[in-house]
Amino acid sequence: MTDRPDDTEASPPPKTRFPIGLKLGLLATLLAVAPLSIVGFVLIDVNADAVESLSREVQLLALEDITRTVDQEIVDAQDALDMMGSLFADPSLDDGTRMTVLRAMVTGQEAVDHVALYDVEGRRVAVVAEEGLDHIQPPETLPEAMRAQIEQLHAATGPVALHGGEPRVPVAVRIRVGERTTGYVLSLIDLEDVQRRVERLADGHFNGIDDALLLVDRDLRTVAHADRERAISLSSAQDQGILRDVDPALLGPRFSQSGEYEAADGAPMLGSAVGLTTQPWTAIAQVPQSIAYASISRMTRIVFLVVAIAIVTALLLGLLMARRISAPLRRLTDYARQLAERRFDARVKVSTSDELAVLAHSMNRAAADLRASEEQLAREAAIRGDLGRYLSPDIVDQIVRREADMDLGGRRRPVTVMFADVVGFTPLTEQLDPEHVVTILNELFTIQTDIIFRHGGTVDKFIGDCVMAMWGAPREHPDHARRALDAAEDMLSWLETGNERWEQQYGVTVQLAIGVHTGVAVVGNIGSEKRMEYTAIGDMVNVAARLEAMARPNQILVTEDVRRAAPDFDYADAAEHSLAGREQPIRLYEVQW
Repeated sequence: MTDRPDDTEASPPPKTRFPIGLKLGLLATLLAVAPLSIVGFVLIDVNADAVESLSREVQLLALEDITRTVDQEIVDAQDALDMMGSLFADPSLDDGTRMTVLRAMVTGQEAVDHVALYDVEGRRVAVVAEEGLDHIQPPETLPEAMRAQIEQLHAATGPVALHGGEPRVPVAVRIRVGERTTGYVLSLIDLEDVQRRVERLADGHFNGIDDALLLVDRDLRTVAHADRERAISLSSAQDQGILRDVDPALLGPRFSQSGEYEAADGAPMLGSAVGLTTQPWTAIAQVPQSIAYASISRMTRIVFLVVAIAIVTALLLGLLMARRISAPLRRLTDYARQLAERRFDARVKVSTSDELAVLAHSMNRAAADLRASEEQLAREAAIRGDLGRYLSPDIVDQIVRREADMDLGGRRRPVTVMFADVVGFTPLTEQLDPEHVVTILNELFTIQTDIIFRHGGTVDKFIGDCVMAMWGAPREHPDHARRALDAAEDMLSWLETGNERWEQQYGVTVQLAIGVHTGVAVVGNIGSEKRMEYTAIGDMVNVAARLEAMARPNQILVTEDVRRAAPDFDYADAAEHSLAGREQPIRLYEVQW
C-alpha cells in the first residue's frame, strides 16, 4: 500500500519565468568580463600545449603497449625454446622419450607452435609441430650470421617473412652442455597477438584512423597495422612522413622521434615513433593535426562567444539577484542535509519561479520516491530472507523478480546430484537428548547449505539426517560435476572443525557418507498447485542415493560418469557394484580428498 501524495508531490512543477542562469549571468558577467577575457585567452594557450602533450602521451602509451607486447612475445618464445633445448641436452632421456616429451611441450606451449632442431653446423635435423601446421617450414640451414649472434647473445632473431600467408619472425637459441654448444632450436613465431593488439589499440585510442598505428621492421616493411591486409602483405612504410628522412640503420632500441610533419598526401600530422628493445623494429603512432587539435579550435570559438555574451548582458542587478538567490539556496541546502539523514518525510518550499523552484519540487518528488523505494526494498529483503531458508539464491531471485516459472512440470537437463547422509544417525539419537541432536543437525545443515550455495548448487531437500543437492539447475553450469565434488570435499574438510566442537560439547562426532552421480534428469516444479517443490526426478537421482547408502564414513563415492565429467580430481577404483533395479553392474570410484 502506497502513501497518498501530498499537494506538493501531486502539483505540477512551477514554470520558469526568471531563469537562474539569467540571475547569475547578470552578476557574473558584470564583475568578470575583463578577467574572463584574460582567463579565456590564457586557457586557449595552455590548452594548446596540454592537447599537444596529451596527444603525444596517448601515442607513447600506445607505442609502449605495442613494444611491451612484442618484447613479451619474443621473451616467451625464447624461454620456451630454452626449455626445449634443455630437453635435448638431457642425457638421462632416450630418443623416444625425448621426442614424446617435446611433442607434449609444443602442444602445451602458447608461445611456440612448432620447433626445429639443428646440429652444431646449422643443418636442420628434425621438426616437431602441432597438427595442421604442415605449411610452416623452418629453413633447412641456420644462417652463419644468426649462429654467430646466438653464440654471442645466446638467442637471435631473423627478418620477418611470410609463411603460409602470415608474417612470422624466426627466433632461435642454442643447446648447451656446460659451456659447449651442441645444437640449436628455432621456431617461426607468428605475430597474430601483436596484430590483434595493434587493431584494438587503433580502434580504442584512435577511432580507426588510417595509418594511426603500425609496426615496421628495419627494412621499413609493415609487420603489424590497423589494416590487417597491410601487415599480411608486408607492405612498405617508406611513405610515412615521420620516417622520411630517417636512416634505417638508426632504427633500433634507442630510436625515438616525435613531432609534427606532413604525410605523403601533404596533410599535416602529429606522430611519434619508438624503437623496440628486442627487435630492430619501430612502432609508429600518428594522427592528423586537424583531429589532434580539434578541441583547441572549439575552445577558441567558445571563449569568443562567452566573452561577447558576457559583455552584452552585463547589468547592475547582480547584487540584488544574488540576495534573492541565496535564501532559497540555503533552504535547499538544509533540505539536502535532511535527505542525507534519510528524513524522507520532510519537504521544502521555494517560490522563486525559476530553476530553484523546479529543483525544490524535484527534490520533494525524489524524497517521496526514496521513501517508497526503501519500503519496497525492506519488503523484498524480508521476502528474500524468508525464501532463502527454503530455496537457493538463484530461485529466490527469480521468484522476487517474477521471472520464475511457477507452473507444475519440468524439462530434461544434465545435472549432478549429491546425497550427503550422517553415518550412524540412530546410535547418535540414542546417545544424545533430542534437543542436542536437533542442534547438531541444524549446525551441520547450515554449513552444508552455505557450501552448496557457495559452489553454485541448489539444496533440493532435507531427508531426515540427509541433504540432497544438485548442480546445473536452475542456473546452468558447464562444470556442474566439478562444483559438486568441490562442495563434497569442503563438507568433509569443515566436518573436522565441527567435530572438534561437538566432541567438546556433546562427546560425539559426526561422519558423512556422500554419493555423487551426474546425468540427465527431469528438473522442475513437482507437487500440487498449492504445494510444490523444485526438484530433480529420474534414474540418475536414484543412483546417487544408492551410492550414498553404499559409501563408507567420510567417503565420496562417484560413478564413471562423474570421473569423466570432472577429470581433475584424484580417484581410487572402488570396483564394480550391482545396484538394485539395474541389470548391469556399474564401476564406482572413491574421490581422494
